[in-house]
Amino acid sequence: MSDQDKVNRRDFIVTTAGVAGAASALAAGTSALAQTDPPKGFDAQPPFKENWIKPLSQVVDVNFDKDARELQQEAVKERHRIYCHLLMKLITRFWNGNKRGPFGSYPLRAGQIEPIQSSEPPQPTRRYRGDMINDPDPALSRVNWDRYLGHNIACIAVDGNGEIIDFDFNHNDFFRSSAEHAESRMVRRLFSLTDIYDSWKTGRVPGKPRAASLTKVTLYTSLESCAQCAGVMSLAGVKQVVYLQNDFTAYKVGNIMYNLANRIPIKDSLGNVISDRPGAPVPIPASMIDLDEFNALNKANLDFVSDLKAAEARKDSSKAFFVSSATTFVDYDPSITSFLCTDSARGIFEQGGNKLDGPLKFPNSRFPDENDVLTNEQCLAEARDFFKYVDIEGYRGSPHKL
Repeated sequence: MSDQDKVNRRDFIVTTAGVAGAASALAAGTSALAQTDPPKGFDAQPPFKENWIKPLSQVVDVNFDKDARELQQEAVKERHRIYCHLLMKLITRFWNGNKRGPFGSYPLRAGQIEPIQSSEPPQPTRRYRGDMINDPDPALSRVNWDRYLGHNIACIAVDGNGEIIDFDFNHNDFFRSSAEHAESRMVRRLFSLTDIYDSWKTGRVPGKPRAASLTKVTLYTSLESCAQCAGVMSLAGVKQVVYLQNDFTAYKVGNIMYNLANRIPIKDSLGNVISDRPGAPVPIPASMIDLDEFNALNKANLDFVSDLKAAEARKDSSKAFFVSSATTFVDYDPSITSFLCTDSARGIFEQGGNKLDGPLKFPNSRFPDENDVLTNEQCLAEARDFFKYVDIEGYRGSPHKL
């Protein structure tokens, strides 16, 4: 065999790879062309069909002018901020950053360490407090604990009149489960209240209980909802969810679910369709209601992620999230739940919670403008009274008495 007849292995591999690549590209192009229309069955679902060929940037884009046009009113924005400030005050009140336990070192939680104990010479305990009360009244016999029950993520439910139904926290650690998210717990809680006619104020509510119809309920949650919570809220028929911070790992699944869900027809007693409503809650970022803390939390979270990654690259444990007592374990994981333990996050929540004590610009405004609906001033009074009650009865969970 002459040298001219010998196969050049390098040229053969390059040529073969080129042919295979071209074939793959052709196949991909053919597949893409074949998928211009949605698969059979899905093509019968209007929202899915309309969004099928849209880029992701459009699929996650919610048209607030269509289903939340009331957000164009400054008075409505103020109304939403009242409940957001209440939520931030509740989270600060029941704050617990002991994700890795009360001992060891949390370099980013210096402000949450217990004060120096009386001793000679005085020494810090290096123990971190949870569920903190600045000036507890001994007469209330309020119990403090530092056990980590769940993440600093919570939500409250408010009915269509502006009255608060209940609140709940994330309790993943307490139940040793990844499914005990605040919104999911709150929805289950609402359904458990459908046969209970007394509110947290122990007053009888005329007619059926407010929790029985979630189509008028707004959930205010501290973190953008995950797929589980967005799904549970959709199945429950929750009207809308206002969230205080983005979860950059949730991929705007609430927006996608909202845009792809079929609208649900509303019928009169004769079965005639008189209107419809979204098949998923309207996902409203708190930036839409001009909540300053929304951007502050997002920026602080991104800075936290950047700083943790840089500290890990330098092996700088003094900038880590947690260092065990024996320095055998150093936690550089920049997760959102770790960020929500830090002094930085707590400071922003405390700042927002303090605004619950501020004045209103639209005290006499109602939305919608109906007799039973509370004015903004009444909503603020309701929020303040609710916090006073929860401060004693809440125990980082629902204050509603069954």
